[in-house]
Amino acid sequence: MNQSHPVIQNDVLEGFLGPRRIVFIVNPKAGVNLQKHIRESVEHHLDHRKFIYGIWHTEKAGHAAELARKAREEGYDIVVAVGGDGSINEVASVLLHTETILGMIPAGSGNGLAMHLGYGRDIDKAMRKLNMATVQTIDCGQLNGHPFINLAGIGFDGLVAKSMKGSNWRGFLPYFLHSIKAGLVFSPHPCTIETEDRTIVEKCFVVTVANGPMYGYNFKIAPDARLDDGLFSVVIFKTVPRWRYFAAIPSSLQGKIYEAGFVEHFTARQVRIRCEGANFVHVDGESIEMAGDLEFKMIPQALKVLVPRT
Repeated sequence: MNQSHPVIQNDVLEGFLGPRRIVFIVNPKAGVNLQKHIRESVEHHLDHRKFIYGIWHTEKAGHAAELARKAREEGYDIVVAVGGDGSINEVASVLLHTETILGMIPAGSGNGLAMHLGYGRDIDKAMRKLNMATVQTIDCGQLNGHPFINLAGIGFDGLVAKSMKGSNWRGFLPYFLHSIKAGLVFSPHPCTIETEDRTIVEKCFVVTVANGPMYGYNFKIAPDARLDDGLFSVVIFKTVPRWRYFAAIPSSLQGKIYEAGFVEHFTARQVRIRCEGANFVHVDGESIEMAGDLEFKMIPQALKVLVPRT
């Protein structure tokens, strides 16, 4: 069911205030409570003097991208993804290189990108932050043609994403438990990693190609990554005893993961990865099936995003 703005429907008033058209794309599978919360939050916390709004609900896999394309074609100024990094990825994928602006309301499990940009985890507070947010243009990455906004990579975190795929149990606890299980069973494979100026052959527990700095829950995998510098931060976890990865969790939360002795990191604009055995690949936290060489390319200044004022 789609809903539209119940207040500002007057052409004279619209012309006087100059409101912008904004649409919220919500996945009903996220739960009835979320749908009700989003509707109430929009009614009570969005500035109706600034925005004419719509609330659109997805009905199937891939529908968020279809709705975002529809919003773009109908001239909406802002399309807000209500969900986690996967939902943001799907909406953003059809807004690249357009004037349509991406907004986000954190309603997923990790919300890494929203957390980094300053939206936090509270839906009502994030809604209020939209009222005063400013537009910034950021870079995006591409993995074998699949765009990603925040992070992509292979290895242990790809296995975690695969084990979480399709699960209705969300939140920090299931993420943590799946991570423990994956950490115990994942077997690193030899990888060849090539960039413009180096070739690395290494057995890798994790290879992350980062546009943004963090997973959800404040785990900073690439603390030096910037969304607008035209560079990836490439982070490699070398093979060491498993306990050392878990012992480094506090360092990740503090933005000091580079101090761990098993981490190698550098910047690049293009990355090619070849691995022996199965590839466990994730794009913005979503597991995808992908065989053969992995080609990461930087797309500078590709996406307009609403960023809360600090």
